[in-house]
Amino acid sequence: MKVVGQELPRVEILEKVTGQSVFGADVRLASPLLVGKILGSPHAHARIKSIDTRKAEKLPGVKAVVTARDFPPVKFGRFIQDEEYLARDKVRLVGDKVAAVAAVDEETAEEALRLIKVDYEVLPAVIDGLEAMREDAPLIHEDCERYWAAGLVQGRKGNILYHKQSLHGDIERGFREADRVFEHRFFAPMVHQTYIEPHAVLARVDASGRATVWIPTQAQFFIRQSIAEIFQWPLIKVRVIPTEIGGGFGGKMLPTVEPAAVALAQKSGMPVQIVMSRAEDFQTANPRHPCHMRYKTGVMRDGTIVAREIEMVFGTGAFCGNGLVIGQRAEMLATGPYRIPNVKIDLFCVYTNHANCGPYRAPSGPQLAFGSEQQIDIIARELNLDPVELRLKNAIEEGDTTPAAGGPLKSVYAKETLRKAAEAAGWGAKPREKNRGRGIALGYWLVGGMASSAGVKLNEDGTVSVLTGVVDLSGTVTSLGQIVAEVLGVDLEDVHIRTADSDFAPHSTISAGSQGLRSMGTAAKLAAEEVKKQIAEVAADKLEAEAGDLVVEGKRVYVRGTKEKGLSLAQVAQLSMTHKRGPIVSVQSAAQFPNQPAFSVHVADVEVEPETGQVKVLRYVAAQDVGTAINPLSARGQIQGSVIQGLGQALSEACVFKNGKMLNPTFLDYKIFSSLDAPRVEVHLVEHAAEGGPFGAKGIGEPSIVPVPAAVANAIYDAVGVRIFDLPLSAEKILLALQENGKRR
Repeated sequence: MKVVGQELPRVEILEKVTGQSVFGADVRLASPLLVGKILGSPHAHARIKSIDTRKAEKLPGVKAVVTARDFPPVKFGRFIQDEEYLARDKVRLVGDKVAAVAAVDEETAEEALRLIKVDYEVLPAVIDGLEAMREDAPLIHEDCERYWAAGLVQGRKGNILYHKQSLHGDIERGFREADRVFEHRFFAPMVHQTYIEPHAVLARVDASGRATVWIPTQAQFFIRQSIAEIFQWPLIKVRVIPTEIGGGFGGKMLPTVEPAAVALAQKSGMPVQIVMSRAEDFQTANPRHPCHMRYKTGVMRDGTIVAREIEMVFGTGAFCGNGLVIGQRAEMLATGPYRIPNVKIDLFCVYTNHANCGPYRAPSGPQLAFGSEQQIDIIARELNLDPVELRLKNAIEEGDTTPAAGGPLKSVYAKETLRKAAEAAGWGAKPREKNRGRGIALGYWLVGGMASSAGVKLNEDGTVSVLTGVVDLSGTVTSLGQIVAEVLGVDLEDVHIRTADSDFAPHSTISAGSQGLRSMGTAAKLAAEEVKKQIAEVAADKLEAEAGDLVVEGKRVYVRGTKEKGLSLAQVAQLSMTHKRGPIVSVQSAAQFPNQPAFSVHVADVEVEPETGQVKVLRYVAAQDVGTAINPLSARGQIQGSVIQGLGQALSEACVFKNGKMLNPTFLDYKIFSSLDAPRVEVHLVEHAAEGGPFGAKGIGEPSIVPVPAAVANAIYDAVGVRIFDLPLSAEKILLALQENGKRR
């Protein structure tokens, strides 16, 4: 291949590095903009007795104030309709939206918020998922069981919005026959996506009542649908224009500030812009689910895993949101990428009085791997087996099935990826320096796809235009261009890809789930192939040849074996204008994508300072099964970014709450990994063309974060002999564990 597989720079890079790209807060209109602000609840759980907005409405410079009375009295939600955009009778988290204002400037808007008087009856709150499951826990949704719910919802009771138990094989027999049984509990706290750009929106409602919103989003069609649902409008009354996006990682798919801006614009008759503060974003946006895990595993003396029982409790926050998606994904990932004949899975999704949790790069993956892969290491050490060999012994292979993924699985390269990582890291020669250790973890993700469509057009000069609605977060547009260029035999420079808005773009998938390129790439490839077919048909008449005998490459179409007998693509495009076919264009859709496993194996080398517990990551090796790397440069960058993000979750990140209020809602107190903390990340790609993806591509962005916390935890144990069962692996926890170890000695 001439374009696919090449390391090419991103096509939009100059606009970004020169500051020309327009992000959410950069949007300006010819008419003056109002500043919007949202009033959030100071309480995690309370009844609203009254709301008085009269003083705020009379403040000079205030153009609109909205409360729940300005919205249709409906609840919304994709799986459970449990949420009102502005609270009517009850608030369920600190920052729960109660009212919103629009004013001529920020100072006036903030003063208006202070003038709104809300009388609350404070109720007991519950922040932890396990506590919320107790019979005496305060009910967050008294009417939970009466809310409309999708058919897959089951087990609703109290604060439990979803409970599913899965049985495979004979779990009791499996544990009876096992030579050893290991049981451990783990906990992963809530962490935030920490995108640099907070949520922002500009909304305008025209005289006909049609709303246009400019937003940085990963899912323009889902946001359009959500706004329409909240206001009870048809979809054609909502236009979403996606801006450039300063990071998302799954956190910019659910409605946040958009409906407030629309309501204020509708009431004021003027455009309204809302930009979240960093503290508001931390407190109320859609972070990763906290998760309590219990892993019980039965093994034979030779290391064969014969039974595994997993219990997972996800605290989903005040509303369901995407909690059930995360739950379903967790069920697929729970056992890990291992062949286990007897399995029991208990999955709970529970309401809690904190932010509505949502998707975050590999939802549920890092949490579950932190438990599963640590226990695999514990088992290996107890049985005196090498951790790599134990994983190789039990890893799934081609044709295997897993409890929830269905099967048989295809394109399975877990063992090859394991061997690649171990070899690259020099696994056999472990660090011998004091307080240094090496850890390994095997990450597992199922890559699917979502319904998508794309348009491809041959221009009159032989260049190509691609129309899509997918938002580019990680080089997707460049890779789409490479796919189309490869099919049509042109250079990437000859292809222009435009992300259009919801009015003009063909329906596109979300930019998430490690399936954006897989889904959109398939649709774009189909459209390009149809354009190629049309090129051949138009040229065949002129060249007096059969279409099947023509070759399209090098910006030309010619008769096979006779390169001089041909036409340029520009000539073909011009011919088509007078040809019975007309302009050469195609819009194609793709829908059916089988789940395929993708594997990521990481080896971390760390040094632990025993006097402080401080951890330094010295070296990091990541091997990943990527199918075909459409752009290896982009693929390696994705993996390196995932590792750095995962290291923050492993060693320093956690949302800390007191009475439902986040205590560390700034980058001063919420510590993410920076370039000063980052080790060198060595990336090794395992490439085998996968079925179903464009040119055999698999998803990349999510599998690469899954094993990070577990690999670091295993390396810490190898270095100093202490095992930490709850994230983050902070210096304080390690130091306390070291001190406790010393006491026992």
